[in-house]
Amino acid sequence: MLAQLEKARRDIARHLAEADPDRVTTAQAVEVLALFAEIERLGSAGKVLFTRRASQGTAWRDEGHRSAASWMAQKTGTGLGDAVATLETAEALAGLPRTTEALRRGELSGPQVKVIAAAAASHPDEEKGLLHSAGRDSFKALKERAAAVRATACSAQEEKARYLAVHRARYVRHWADPDGAFRLDARLTPDAGARLLSALQTEADARFSVARKAKTEENPAAYQADALVALVTGDRPASGRSDSGRATVCIRVDGAALKRGFTKSGETCHIPGVGPVPVATVRRQLADAHVKILVRDGKDVTTVCHAGRTVTAHVQSALEERDPSCVVPGCDVALGLENHHWDVDYVTCKTTSLSGLARVCHWHHGLLSYGGYTLEGEPGSWVMRGPPGGDSFETGPPRLDSS
Repeated sequence: MLAQLEKARRDIARHLAEADPDRVTTAQAVEVLALFAEIERLGSAGKVLFTRRASQGTAWRDEGHRSAASWMAQKTGTGLGDAVATLETAEALAGLPRTTEALRRGELSGPQVKVIAAAAASHPDEEKGLLHSAGRDSFKALKERAAAVRATACSAQEEKARYLAVHRARYVRHWADPDGAFRLDARLTPDAGARLLSALQTEADARFSVARKAKTEENPAAYQADALVALVTGDRPASGRSDSGRATVCIRVDGAALKRGFTKSGETCHIPGVGPVPVATVRRQLADAHVKILVRDGKDVTTVCHAGRTVTAHVQSALEERDPSCVVPGCDVALGLENHHWDVDYVTCKTTSLSGLARVCHWHHGLLSYGGYTLEGEPGSWVMRGPPGGDSFETGPPRLDSS
């Protein structure tokens, strides 16, 4: 086997050394890209499959490393954190036969198998569902499902213990880039992170409005950076918020979980765009007017209708609950979404109802408004159709896995 693998490595290296991307057609470049992506998946699979056995030897000690993870990081040219994650994934695979077989067949990328193994190691009954998600959904959707799996608990005490562990490990760290840029990294509980993001977005939106009037628009991320500095230092917030201003946080929770006190498999209790939170956190917030708590088996929001273009707060909350990300298949954008009258244009219907609205990202809203595209279907089975002779996005455009 070693000889064959070495020959395959030499062949790939030779082809790569002789390759000239500018001498192939764009169609051929697409095919080559797909082949290298497949080779990369197979390489990641082999690395994970043999990591556990390699770490059981004495090679890492013989080469003067303090740990197998340190040795792995040096061998693979990755960071220590990535090496630790690879070792943990390799250990978890010992109890996950389905995932191991999918990895051998080259069906999983390195990031996918790490996410699945981390969740299924403590919830093996969810392994099949996670593998199905990996083959059907985007990587972002897989991570969200895995996070929900890891958030399930057997008791409220277990859920609380997990939350407190995150709270105890909270931090803010900073460092300088080689070019002198100041960098910041933080670890917070999800509810604290949601309050931070809500405050940042309010201030960033206000700064964007000012910049748009002055015709000096920049990247949205730049306004969030300015918002962070303004809110922390008190440097004249454009939103008019004071230090005592409070952010609004939206939490989605299943009624059964709210009543029981913790989530079980298949149930939801999370902050859209942030992640799972304990049901106990929701209960503490029930009396807070600055928190929207959307109980999934509560009021039938599909009957809400408002005779006017402005979407009422009640309809908007229901819309955000139903469409947490862009509804166009294959698009996972969850920030900066816009409301789209998909069924009948407002100019024609003169009403704003939940059934006639869908949330889409800025890019797709532009295509729908000005590019001749149409949105058809219903929640859970949307189809975006292009103009005559154009494309239709029923399953979404091809994507590359990313972390």
